[in-house]
Amino acid sequence: MEVTWAPRSEAYVTPVAPDTVGVAILSPVRGGFTEQLAAFPELAERLAGAAPVSTVRGGGPLRQRTTGRVAGRVLLAGDAAGYVDALTGEGLALALTTGAELVRCLSAGRPADYDRAWARTSRRSRWLTESLLWARNRPVLGRRIVPAAVRAPWLFAAAVDQLAR
Repeated sequence: MEVTWAPRSEAYVTPVAPDTVGVAILSPVRGGFTEQLAAFPELAERLAGAAPVSTVRGGGPLRQRTTGRVAGRVLLAGDAAGYVDALTGEGLALALTTGAELVRCLSAGRPADYDRAWARTSRRSRWLTESLLWARNRPVLGRRIVPAAVRAPWLFAAAVDQLAR
């Protein structure tokens, strides 16, 4: 995956076939795909002339906040239970670990305990992600994240690894 940052956006380019890539752009700025892509001139130039294989799929906002994950006999898991940001890619790992807590609470006949178990299990991931977003949204710090990751890829890998735990 290739990640590119602009002042107010992030672009993700992911190979999906030998001759096809998926392009995702995350931004708080409203606008269509073409307008969003303009924030990434080098990427736009590389994609110039490429024929889309599908229509634009998706929209936001992506952040999901919930006031609770338990309502009677309904328990929320995965992204529906809430997540901070897609940037870190922790969604699947978090869904599996919190899902295990959901099963444990149901097996014990204590579904109401799931909210507390979810909060405990996801605390580290939420804290790390919130910290990264806080730094990303500070102009002085945000523009230093990628150069720091380039200079110390082991540090970046360690941070990402912590999110996957």
